[in-house]
Amino acid sequence: MSILAKTKPYTLPVERGDWPQLLADWRTLVPNNFTPWILTRFGELFMRQPDERIGMLQVSNFRYSVVAENATDFAEWLSDKDKMAEWFLAPLVRQLERSGRILAADQCYSFITPLGLGGELNEKNVMLIPIHEHFGLWGEVYDQIKDMPDGGTVVLRIKDR
Repeated sequence: MSILAKTKPYTLPVERGDWPQLLADWRTLVPNNFTPWILTRFGELFMRQPDERIGMLQVSNFRYSVVAENATDFAEWLSDKDKMAEWFLAPLVRQLERSGRILAADQCYSFITPLGLGGELNEKNVMLIPIHEHFGLWGEVYDQIKDMPDGGTVVLRIKDR
């Protein structure tokens, strides 16, 4: 089974022309010259780096890491259902869909309190949000906290624009 076939139930279309805008606040975290490859239903982005390694922007954890040496290595990881749960949050996606929380076009799931700020990995902590708001909102937060030491205190105040 191909990578895209295996991940399709947990992904969104990655072909979009607004990646530079979506990732503007993340530019200090992600490598240069990457190619968006797979977008999960939780708005996490896998990308191909110029050296063929596969990286993952975990918006919900405010971090980027290389997760595979290449697409073949990535495919091998997908045979591990724990990786499907970790990378694609497959069990949570299934639970949300069973409860009727179905994404509309150009929406993704996003955590109300991101995992990187102590949010819980459960259905009650999930909202449906336009993809551009997901990357923009949490990108702004990332930009404000990126230089904070681990364990620092963060207070979120959401204001109307």
